[in-house]
Amino acid sequence: MQRQPFSRRHFLQLSAVTAAGLMAACAPVPAAQPGGEAGPSAPQEKVAVTFMVPGSAQEDADFAPVFEEFNKRYPEIDGQYTPAGTGYTPQYDDKLLTMLAGGTAPDVFKTQFGKFGAFAASDVYLPMDDLAAKYVEETAFDDFFDAHVEACYFDGKLLALPNDGAPEGIWYNVDLYDDAGQPYPTWDTTWDNMLEAATAITKQENNITVQHGIGHPFWLETVWSNGGEVLSEDGTKCLLDSPEAVEALTWMQDLVITHGVAPGPEALSELGMTDRFTSGRLGSFWAVRGSLGALRTIEGFSFDAAPIPTSNKGTRLTRLLIGWTSVWNQTKHPDEAYLLAAWVASPEGQRLRISRGFAHPSRKSLVDQDWYAKYECPMCNSFAVNTVFPEMLLRGEARAWPSHAKEAEIFQTINTNLDSLWDGSKPAEQVAVDMTTAINGILQE
Repeated sequence: MQRQPFSRRHFLQLSAVTAAGLMAACAPVPAAQPGGEAGPSAPQEKVAVTFMVPGSAQEDADFAPVFEEFNKRYPEIDGQYTPAGTGYTPQYDDKLLTMLAGGTAPDVFKTQFGKFGAFAASDVYLPMDDLAAKYVEETAFDDFFDAHVEACYFDGKLLALPNDGAPEGIWYNVDLYDDAGQPYPTWDTTWDNMLEAATAITKQENNITVQHGIGHPFWLETVWSNGGEVLSEDGTKCLLDSPEAVEALTWMQDLVITHGVAPGPEALSELGMTDRFTSGRLGSFWAVRGSLGALRTIEGFSFDAAPIPTSNKGTRLTRLLIGWTSVWNQTKHPDEAYLLAAWVASPEGQRLRISRGFAHPSRKSLVDQDWYAKYECPMCNSFAVNTVFPEMLLRGEARAWPSHAKEAEIFQTINTNLDSLWDGSKPAEQVAVDMTTAINGILQE
């Protein structure tokens, strides 16, 4: 894929598009002192390196010990945490784009889902291959889950380190499953099994559905699990009109339109998916482990986690959301910036942050540590909340979206067309054709 410089025109194009889906061992070794072979060149005074993430009260508190420890370990570097203060919203993308276009971007920053490919194609990131080879111990590549590292490459170049990364599973209401006499979801649960349970759980009063059995499956992993793909391997053609993709989209639509076991647009406008689940009005829904931040407040029922169901073909492939931590290609201090990025993504850096919350680490060593593996949630029915998500990674059943230069436009197009899927205004096959036609038009621009 040909790269293009980051221009004012590209900045305006990116700013106009909101990415879909918006919706975490061994300690690194300090850099060598002046005269050593591994460390950055010795400065006369501390080198200031800035780091930006969307930021929130919780995120700011979680990063505080990470930077405190970094500055102790690297006294020659002044690591500065500079959150955007936007939260994980399109405003973060707008702020970052403005800073990039103005030449004032942070040395190290996090990229949101839907923008990594576009930034990579515009040469926003500093390639890290040589730096990773230079700082082998600080990087500790062997400890990353393979899928996390693979997601950080673009055109064969390492452009980020994963500071976390969450595979998606399902959360289910144990009490509703018990009341309906349904077996809990397992590794062998299929789409048909989920539909059977959802049908038994769904309840109506006066012809109004007051309790739905299942939430909306996420489109990408549903297509993947059924053997479909969004784009061809070379990224030049949309494949969402394939039989496998159409079958997956049809199953999703039927949950709402044909079977009435999943909430439609009108119901979701009254109460969102997570709130429906926490209020005890939804049998199951698709989400990452980080949802524990909201689910741990549940008091009225027991709940648990499970892998996403397999398609009726018996195959499963869930999406992996990545915490891309990259170095700006215009940084004046590439070595120091890389050391900060490597620290944030290191086993110890992740432990300091993630052990305070519920994000999923990108390090294999961390999921075996007690703070993760033995986390206890009062209303959780088992320890599956600690085992399901890393197990999907270890099984090779989680994958990040293959980044593409036009991914933001592609996701916007898909989400716009999915409205017709959920409200039933178009059959799934027509939705697939419309998406494919529109995306092929984007790819040919």
